[in-house]
Amino acid sequence: MRHPKSRLAGAAAVAGAVCALAMAGSALAAPPPIWSKGATVVPGAFTDATPALAPIYVSNVRGTFVAWKGRDANVIYYRYLLNGHWSATGSIPHAKTDAAPSAAFYVNNATDPSEIVVWKGLKSHNLYYSDGELSGGKFAWTSVRNIAVKGDTAANSDEAPSVLIPLSPAGSNDAIIAWRGPGHHVRYQIGVQDGREFSFFHSQWISGGTKFKTTTTSNSPGLGEVLSSPSDNGKIYVFWKADGKDEAISYASTLDLFHGGLQISKSHTLTWRLLGGAHGAASTSGPAATSVDAHGFGPLMLAYKGPSGDRIRYQLLTSKGWTKYGFVTGADDTTVDGPALLNSTLASVSQSIDGFIFLHHYNG
Repeated sequence: MRHPKSRLAGAAAVAGAVCALAMAGSALAAPPPIWSKGATVVPGAFTDATPALAPIYVSNVRGTFVAWKGRDANVIYYRYLLNGHWSATGSIPHAKTDAAPSAAFYVNNATDPSEIVVWKGLKSHNLYYSDGELSGGKFAWTSVRNIAVKGDTAANSDEAPSVLIPLSPAGSNDAIIAWRGPGHHVRYQIGVQDGREFSFFHSQWISGGTKFKTTTTSNSPGLGEVLSSPSDNGKIYVFWKADGKDEAISYASTLDLFHGGLQISKSHTLTWRLLGGAHGAASTSGPAATSVDAHGFGPLMLAYKGPSGDRIRYQLLTSKGWTKYGFVTGADDTTVDGPALLNSTLASVSQSIDGFIFLHHYNG
């Protein structure tokens, strides 16, 4: 999800620091309310679903890529913010959805900055993706493709998917997509870069070899990763709201090694460690997770729409465990849908009928 050069620079800057994440124990004090007082409005963006956030790099300058479902047209639109200026609004050709899209940045095999965007089909349970290659300030998008491989009847969903590109150089040619599958199972699929596209393997149920009922959900799961130092190994996390009326948020993790990338078995599966519930976290919608640091280092932030009302809650996972939840503060600090996260940036959708997208900045 970040440019490799930026990641290496970040590793040098934090050498000697240790950010190994721990399982939840007793919660620490809530994080202080250190959010920006104002919020940035994404110009010309109107939606009725959670937007997608991803980094973008142009000549090693980092920007913010935003994609969203059109409020009325069910088209996936996008624009990006770079050096304080917004690009023109574009749309992904033939991409139609009635749910939230998800996006992740990667550098393709031709070393071009690229975005992968995934979404649920319009009036369909199929999951699709397209890859956009940025050149000359404009994106060239691949044809729309279904992520399902032949014979995989579980690679479909009635909720929005989530996508992540691993942060380690060894895993940067891979993609992970997670979604709520048939039977409400939390499922995932691994893709490997193949030219300008991805070749996907058969989807799997995240079970960890334990009780399956703990890995079912009634909404969209969220993916996030945090790197440790100085070894630069990472952990990829998946978070999900419990199934049915239960509002608790649970999570699991898998390894992303600096020299080995994802630990993919011969059967194209990952080993997930079920970690139980995120301490005190409860929501009526899908959660979002990210590393707070732009280079991928911790702590990890979990954000979600609270179990009552429209306030946005957030918690941090540090080396000492989970903090208690705090509230996003500042202007336009409520949301009608679950939030999106990209490092210190959080996106929310306005309460108004217009469906404005607001960007909030965490100053921790």
